[in-house]
Amino acid sequence: MTMVRSLTAVTARLEAATETLAEYIGYLNGEIDAEQDKAEPNAERVEALEQQLDIVIGERRAIMPANLALINRALYIYAPFLKLLRGST
Repeated sequence: MTMVRSLTAVTARLEAATETLAEYIGYLNGEIDAEQDKAEPNAERVEALEQQLDIVIGERRAIMPANLALINRALYIYAPFLKLLRGST
């Protein structure tokens, strides 16, 4: 089923997704920095975080109003994860 959204709704979803990706990038950078600052950093964790960071940066660069799959991933996968993180601090 195709849903018709107003231009305002499309713009709002795009902005929310873009902000979510930016926040997730910040989270990943923070986790990488925190791990690297440890006396004995876990190289595998750093590598996994860096791989995820590369993916999310690519998604951030690719986001466009027509890329609904990416917008939905940001809004329905990444945003709830970040919300849980904010709630635990």
